[in-house]
Amino acid sequence: MKTNKTLSIAIIVVNVMGLLCLIYFAILYLTHDTFIYNPDAMLPIETWDRAGMTLTIGFIPLLIANIFAFLYILKDKIKKSLRLLFFIPSLICLVLVISYWFI
Repeated sequence: MKTNKTLSIAIIVVNVMGLLCLIYFAILYLTHDTFIYNPDAMLPIETWDRAGMTLTIGFIPLLIANIFAFLYILKDKIKKSLRLLFFIPSLICLVLVISYWFI
């Protein structure tokens, strides 16, 4: 029982951290900030482009964290249809990644 509760808390913490990163980089991407933090770098990159690439790289770990939340958190107390709401951050991240790569 205690390991199940510890596992649930760890999954919730990872999901919250992923959600905070998603919010931060989504704001940077959607505002289309053209500031360049390292203009002397070999490949200078604008802030919105850096945020889009970070969202691309972070999509798979966020999806994995959401899958673990779907499988383990409150499995007996919440219906399966409501637990599908755990995938909303992954869906938002996927939409942003698609808009970054194809628009």
